Amino acid sequence: MVFASLTPLTSCAAPDDGGDGQGRCSVRSDPAPIEKRFPVFGTPERAHWCGVVLNAGDGRVPGPTDVRLVGVVELTPAAFAGIVEDLGADPVAKAPQGLPDEIVKSLPGDARWRHSDRLDRSITQGRYTGSFHVDTAHRAVLVDCVDPVPPKH
Repeated sequence: MVFASLTPLTSCAAPDDGGDGQGRCSVRSDPAPIEKRFPVFGTPERAHWCGVVLNAGDGRVPGPTDVRLVGVVELTPAAFAGIVEDLGADPVAKAPQGLPDEIVKSLPGDARWRHSDRLDRSITQGRYTGSFHVDTAHRAVLVDCVDPVPPKH
């Protein structure tokens, strides 16, 4: 199974953001940045993600750079069970929109994505903007966030 990018975000473009500094998605498969930002995912079986620097090339915007983290993570059965539980009883079928082409190319073609605000809130804990779509057939979570930070312990 082939997966697309996950975009990890930090308030400043960090060396592990997966972006190229030009606002393009450079797909990576190393799980460490995903594990750090989304510990609820455990150690993923597969992770394909990228960091897209927002407002790249816009010299009028000083200060920290926002990064959009986009990607697909295939979880272990145990970690995925927790995600499905947080999805809740009434998730809606919802196709993800506006993904980088590099991500779309790697998505499972037969995926049936489900989404719930409850899952979004559970993962982001109100610390950043994020949307999470789930495909049960592939134990996959599609991540689309801006500046995701690890939860406080």
